[in-house]
Amino acid sequence: MDLAHVNARIRPRNHYEAIDLGFVMARHWILTLYSLWFFISFPLFIILQTIFSDAPYISAIVIWWLKPLFDSIQLHYVSEKLFSNNVTFKQTLKQAPSRLWKSALIKLTIRRPSLSRSFDMPVDDLENLTGAQRSKRLNVLQRSASSAAIWLTIVSITIENIIVFSFCGLAWMFIPPQLDIYIEIWDLIAHPEVHRILSWCWYLAMGLVAPFYVTAGFSLYINRRTVLEGWDIELSFKDMATRAKKLQLSPISLCLTILLMIGTCLPSTSYATKSTEQQVNSTDSAPLGELIYDLLPHDAQQRMIVIMESDTFNDIRNKEEWKLINPVEETEDNDETPLWLADILSLLAQGAEVVLWGVAILCIMFIILRLKGFEVPFMEAKKYAKPPPPTSLFGLELNQNTLPEDIISTAKDFWRRSPRQALSLLYRAALSDLVHAETLPLHNSHTEGECVRLFDKKTHSNPKSVFFQTLTEQWVMLAYGHQRVSHKQFDALCDEWPNHFPFGPSSDTSEQYTPEKNSGVPS
Repeated sequence: MDLAHVNARIRPRNHYEAIDLGFVMARHWILTLYSLWFFISFPLFIILQTIFSDAPYISAIVIWWLKPLFDSIQLHYVSEKLFSNNVTFKQTLKQAPSRLWKSALIKLTIRRPSLSRSFDMPVDDLENLTGAQRSKRLNVLQRSASSAAIWLTIVSITIENIIVFSFCGLAWMFIPPQLDIYIEIWDLIAHPEVHRILSWCWYLAMGLVAPFYVTAGFSLYINRRTVLEGWDIELSFKDMATRAKKLQLSPISLCLTILLMIGTCLPSTSYATKSTEQQVNSTDSAPLGELIYDLLPHDAQQRMIVIMESDTFNDIRNKEEWKLINPVEETEDNDETPLWLADILSLLAQGAEVVLWGVAILCIMFIILRLKGFEVPFMEAKKYAKPPPPTSLFGLELNQNTLPEDIISTAKDFWRRSPRQALSLLYRAALSDLVHAETLPLHNSHTEGECVRLFDKKTHSNPKSVFFQTLTEQWVMLAYGHQRVSHKQFDALCDEWPNHFPFGPSSDTSEQYTPEKNSGVPS
């Protein structure tokens, strides 16, 4: 890893700036990252779809479980691409088998549920640390970046779910609304073809999000190392050294510079007379907090390591407390509260406590009674009268006084002249019966399919509900699909009609039936 050839500006960033830098890297190398992910995972996904054809969702679950292996290939490419421009897609693909099998078992078992996986992967794959060394390294790196890595995982999972539901919603939007398709949610979930579609959507969502997830976690790791190891300072010094080399120094000035450096680096007499053994003994016996003078560079470095590895230096504590922005100085009040006033305040406090507990108990009892279905006196909501039934639906008049006395005979008479008017009369009479006799709560916003579902739910799929569904299907196909109903189908409807609906309205009809006014046939 050569910092001089890094392809990004190295500087300390906050966590969300680092994540944004990872997204920029993902967009810059997006084609190669997508090619790596799909080139390795797509053949496996197809094989799993073929093997588990009866349960295609298993293939998506397996791909999701193997994501750490596929992500390690992308991480390897990004890590080398950041510090070198020589890495190619073919080189990364040749090294893919060794990367896939490297620590595969532990990645898919113990470390798989980790929410900070994108941040931890560089420690495993790039630094090759295991066991206690890995734990110590992660403790240092995660000290202030673990929350950002966890949130990155949560947001990535959320985006995957949004993409899956977006694909499903897009497919649903292409269905014409005139079909009025209604499927029960449990039937939809249990259908194997739906499982196949969802597995494909989930696989595509994982592939779309994976490059951004890997590069953002790697960017967090790079930013954390920049803060801890001072990469930006090292790069600044290297730039200074590069600029200094460009300056051409004369031989005289070069010699003077060397003599000056030697003179400043020579130790004093007292410093030179002190033995190395005495220095080592003094550094070992001196307390950690004591300042020691005249140390050799090697001894100073050793003492620095001892101090940094000591428990005292690594005793890190976080303390949080609330403070006012403009604190007001407290004043001591020497006036004591009278005894009688203290007794009154105590009684009031006890009474308020009893009242609050009583209100809480009453609220809990009310909730329990309502959940059990009991009516609580004086606490029931006001019951309003039911709204009147609609007078028309879909342009069809539902008033029973507008129907003929003998519906079957009138419908058969219309059938010879206009099949639309005949089937419209049967459907309108059935709707009128549902609204007035069955008291089905229909509204103008309901569709034909919703009327069938509401009546089926109320009657629990009795024969009348089945007949009404058949009548509705034939009416919709004739009115909207312009498909002619056969004479045999119409005769079957007329023969079965008396078993479920009356022949006509009551005998006190006041209006005469006019088919031109009440047919309600859509054009």
